[in-house]
Amino acid sequence: MEISEKILEILRSKISKKSWEMWFGTFSVKSVTEALITFSVGNLFIKDWLSQKYDKQFKSSIREIFTKNIPYVIEDEMAETELTEKKEKKERLIRKRPVVYSDFNKEYTFENFVVGPFNEEAYDGTLEVSKFSGKMNPFFIYGGVGLGKTHLLHAMGNYLIQNSPDTRVMYVTAEKFMNDLVMAIRKNSTQEFRKNFREKIDVLMIDDIQFLMGKNGIQSELFHTLNHLLDHSKQIVLCSDRTPTQLSEFQPRLVSRFQMGLVVKVYDPDIETAVQIVRTFAKRSGILLTNEMAREIANSSNNVRTIKGIVTKLVFKSSKSDINDVVISNAVKDVIGNHPIMKSANSEKELFFQVLSSVFDVLPAELDAKLRTARLSSARQIGMYFARKYMHKTFSEIGKWFGRDHSSVVYSCKKVDESIRKGNLKVREKIFLLQNLLHKQRGESAG
Repeated sequence: MEISEKILEILRSKISKKSWEMWFGTFSVKSVTEALITFSVGNLFIKDWLSQKYDKQFKSSIREIFTKNIPYVIEDEMAETELTEKKEKKERLIRKRPVVYSDFNKEYTFENFVVGPFNEEAYDGTLEVSKFSGKMNPFFIYGGVGLGKTHLLHAMGNYLIQNSPDTRVMYVTAEKFMNDLVMAIRKNSTQEFRKNFREKIDVLMIDDIQFLMGKNGIQSELFHTLNHLLDHSKQIVLCSDRTPTQLSEFQPRLVSRFQMGLVVKVYDPDIETAVQIVRTFAKRSGILLTNEMAREIANSSNNVRTIKGIVTKLVFKSSKSDINDVVISNAVKDVIGNHPIMKSANSEKELFFQVLSSVFDVLPAELDAKLRTARLSSARQIGMYFARKYMHKTFSEIGKWFGRDHSSVVYSCKKVDESIRKGNLKVREKIFLLQNLLHKQRGESAG
């Protein structure tokens, strides 16, 4: 047995299994000499924690093997990596310094983005657009709050700055676009505004585009800005919490522009991907969680931002005590409250709503909300009918699923039934699609 393995074996025998799994996942013996023993860990947080809490165990393990006291040090791998990266970055900047119009979050990169079935298409689309600017134009991403859309925009910005320093990239929220325009009008400097948003940039990214609903004057300026960029083969990327067709009070000519490129959707994460997201956040923060711990957090919310908030709370608590089920439960309550959203990998409603939303191009969260549009009404009515006829749910169960009373469910089922008897092909087509997609989701044959 090598000396490094022997050190690890004796050290492990002096530390509880749970603590070892929690704190020693990145721990290793880097070098051993008669004058100094060097250990290595993943980041500064773990380094400080191990030095403070397990100093006695380190010293006694070394003394047990070498029969004398040999000093030791713990090195932070991340610090060394960052030092190397800074050196490489400095060399790149000397070669070519990109023109930066927006500040991008350095943590939001493609490498740090957890990819799963719920966001794979959006991830692939953003990476493709980053590599081949102008190929799919505009690029429109939509989905619920806190699912990683903004992360993807920042990842694209960071990618372009690093790999295409000549590319001039601008990221703004729709609110900032509006405020900048209003200020330009007040200062009589609209020409400068247009120059900034049309001529000085190669890529324009606008987040939360739904903010401009009903703001007709701002939309007119946006329309001409997008037209100019498209005419000059400059890339446009837009983010929204709803589909282009659901952007009510938007000018039809703008909606048609949104639809002419690549439109992708980010769904709510499935439970297994959510567990992976939890463990990734935890590992980056210097704490290790068991699968059971990660699953408890993943079950508490389908919002990636909320999950990150819970992990951040755990990092804070871990400095004072070991992480256990009680600590996790309290962290969840601190962030979410006493009524967390409990998810299930096999939730029948969740699966059905995902399929139904895909068929009708709506968000799952909208199906049981009070929002009313023609598309949503149709989705709910056919969904209620399908749940009754093919899933054999009671009117009461269907009402709970869709947030509607008994009479509304009965009326919807009757209305769809009448449409089918009258030979409505569109309704039959939707039901056929629902059947096929549900079969595929469940791993069944469509026959």
